[in-house]
Amino acid sequence: MAKNAEPKSKAPAAKTPAPKAASRASARPAPSGPPPIYQHKPAGSSFFELSRLMVVGIDSAKGQLIQKAQLSPNGPWPSAWSFIAPGAWVIMTAGLTKDGRVAVVAQPSGTTNLSFISEDANQIGPVEKWTAPMSIGTPPGATGYQKLSMARDADGRIEVFVTDNQGRIWWIYQNPDQIVQVQKTITPPGTTTPIVVTVDVLTPPAKPWGDWIQIPGGLVTVSAIRQGDGRIALFGINSNLHLYRCQQAKAQALKAADWTGWVQIDTTQTGGFIEMAPVIGPLGATNLFALTQNGQVLHTRQMPAGSDTWTQWATPGYSRASNLALAAGIQGDGDIVLVAADQQHFLQFNAQWDAYTQNWSGWRDFGASLRSTRLTLNYNADGRLALFSLALMPDGTNGLWTINQMGIDSSEWEYNWTSLTDNNLKQIVVVRDLTPPV
Repeated sequence: MAKNAEPKSKAPAAKTPAPKAASRASARPAPSGPPPIYQHKPAGSSFFELSRLMVVGIDSAKGQLIQKAQLSPNGPWPSAWSFIAPGAWVIMTAGLTKDGRVAVVAQPSGTTNLSFISEDANQIGPVEKWTAPMSIGTPPGATGYQKLSMARDADGRIEVFVTDNQGRIWWIYQNPDQIVQVQKTITPPGTTTPIVVTVDVLTPPAKPWGDWIQIPGGLVTVSAIRQGDGRIALFGINSNLHLYRCQQAKAQALKAADWTGWVQIDTTQTGGFIEMAPVIGPLGATNLFALTQNGQVLHTRQMPAGSDTWTQWATPGYSRASNLALAAGIQGDGDIVLVAADQQHFLQFNAQWDAYTQNWSGWRDFGASLRSTRLTLNYNADGRLALFSLALMPDGTNGLWTINQMGIDSSEWEYNWTSLTDNNLKQIVVVRDLTPPV
């Protein structure tokens, strides 16, 4: 997989930031104090996180499950891709475990069983290690899958959502810890006589994963997101391009009845939708940006945050050319940025200046792709956004390129794209690894 830039670039927008600092420590064993490569905080940055961006993907030629990650926070990308697990794979999704390790759920070739893989929690050193694939079974009657999505719930447990080849919606989750009673001997303060007390203790579940549960409804694609209060929201599009939403009705949802019903949110005026991009905004509310059949980006959001009440559809800005791809992301200060690619392959951004007034920069061209592309946004350890462009190549596979925002709230982006591969990708998911090997 060679290195060569495909797209070209130029700029996003400025606004009034609401600084938000965050720092998450590695969950892996590590020396006392951060290693030397993490001991500096980028000059002039009000945000820094011990993380690195990782692309998890499936290659087209052999169906291998692969990854490529920054060599350090905000750091460069290696030239080679690394294997996650042996064998060939059909479809996958990726996210994070409760302690910040990268997790993957994927379908091995030749079976409908899905497998769970995560970064090894005990690794030390620069070489990435992964757990062996663990089967989490097959949804009853499923013979193939259209979309997989993953999110962490209020407890930090991984929950996986699937649409199968019949349009049915399936759900499976890591079982919660169980409470057991144990007896402990203690000596109360002010006495010398020990006593035995019974206390409740949380212990890992006997069975790591639950069983597959069918959620009523029929969808082609589904997207899961952990909301500000920890409950998971689902968004989905069916075969008629109708758009739906639902969310967990309680923090620890364990059965289908623990979800609100699906609400159809497209209207006769919006028409059908072809893509959706949910994101949590700076006010803690879930925001949904969706791309209509006519190529316009529309916006609806929770009001107030955490409720099941949503605003009517609004436009953050009209696009004169129809858009074909959409990505939504947040910068290190929590502000939302949108990037879209239109039918002429021009890239444009739209930055939210004020979440209270819903004030936007408006769409601005800042680059171009030579080919049809799918877009992903995620932020670097210093809070700058990174844009990933998965471009369809003449051989039917995909190449992948990336550029970074020049700074939080900057209206400039890097001009030169970094090639992560010129071809041979089938699918990708971009995640922020919070426990990079050191």
